[in-house]
Formats: sequence, structure tokens, C-alpha cells
Amino acid sequence: MSALHAAVLTAFKNMGWQFRVVEGFEVVESWFEAHQTKVFLHAQTHAEAGIVSVVSHASFNAPKTHLKAVSELLMRNNKELNLGNFEADWDSGQVVFRIASVFPANRHDERILASLIHTAVAEMDRLTPYLAEICRLGTGELLLLSVPELMAREDLLPDVPQVT
Repeated sequence: MSALHAAVLTAFKNMGWQFRVVEGFEVVESWFEAHQTKVFLHAQTHAEAGIVSVVSHASFNAPKTHLKAVSELLMRNNKELNLGNFEADWDSGQVVFRIASVFPANRHDERILASLIHTAVAEMDRLTPYLAEICRLGTGELLLLSVPELMAREDLLPDVPQVT
């Protein structure tokens, strides 16, 4: 096991996150209960390059008939992101959020690792209601869809707790 992958495992343990190690690979899998949905995530270590890649998965696949609108949603979301990106597999309809970081040798900051995971879960959780709105539409309704108008809907965002 590489030192970088050991740091990934330590970050999961220190955050109290349940996880499963994929035998034979430097991969960790986990499920997170987020605000809007349950998010599946995997983190893969590429030790020789000093890279950790974290990928969160939408909880459902987009129908092939809806991929154009879904792709527009992802593209417009990616335009606003500073780190990471959304992707869709054109054949399966699987939507993912991918984020990675390069770590210098022997400098594996667990706070950065935890931040990558938090970001991947939060971004997928934020996108899921918009993705679901598109996927619930009939093919005829897709013709009337304005993705920018959909993205402007704040009713699909989780409530922000008030600090007193």
C-alpha cells in the first residue's frame, strides 16, 4: 500500500466515514447520505503520479432520450465550477462528478483529501434535483425546457439552516 493511499484511508477513518476497500486496487468506496440524495463515491489513488481522484455518482442514470438536455445542464454547471467537473457517459447515461488533486511526495494533507470528498458529495447532491427534473420530463416536454431557467430555480436547493 502506498503512503498516499494510507493517507486516504486515514482521512476516511478520522472523518468517521464508513468505507469499503476494493481488494487489489488502491480504491475506496463509500455511500453518503446528503441533503437531497444518497451519493455513491469512489476515491482512487494513483501513487506513482501522486494523484487522488474522487468520483461521485448520481443515484440514477439519465435516459438516452434526455442526454442532450442533461449534457447542457452539466456543461452549464461546469462553466461555474472552480474545481472538478461533471461528466455523462453517453452510452449508459451515468452522471458523475470528478475531482482530483496532485500531492507532492510525502506531503499527503488529510484536510485536502477530506475536502475533495466533501466537494464531490456536495456537488452531486446540489445537481441531483435539477437532473431529476430533466429526467422526469416526457420527451415532448423536453422541447419546452430551458436549462438556464431550470438552473435559476432556488426551490430545488436545500434549506440553509439559520444560525442564531
